[in-house]
Amino acid sequence: MQLTKKYKIHPTELQKNMLWELSNACTSLYNIALSERKETWKNDKKSISYTKQQNDLPQIKEKNPDIDILYSKTCQMVLRKLDANYKSFFGLRKNGDKKARPPKFRSRKYFFYNNI
Repeated sequence: MQLTKKYKIHPTELQKNMLWELSNACTSLYNIALSERKETWKNDKKSISYTKQQNDLPQIKEKNPDIDILYSKTCQMVLRKLDANYKSFFGLRKNGDKKARPPKFRSRKYFFYNNI
């Protein structure tokens, strides 16, 4: 049973540059949200939920103009990915995996497919 179909794209140089800009903006948002979670835990010993970070997106976009090029759905999916990474980490820890590590900061290639 085939659930997905992959298409090879051949973007122009201008389109490649735009894809890199979007990738950089997504990575920047991921790292900002991760930093916020880590700082809040370090200072207050409280965790931040996906919902709170989603509701704070307008303020985050205001402070970081490079993220402003992303649509709100894209930003929400980046925050969901971070939240899923944390849930995976806590699930592994709960099941006794001592080698599990919390999510880390990502490089600019994290949200970009390498074969383009």
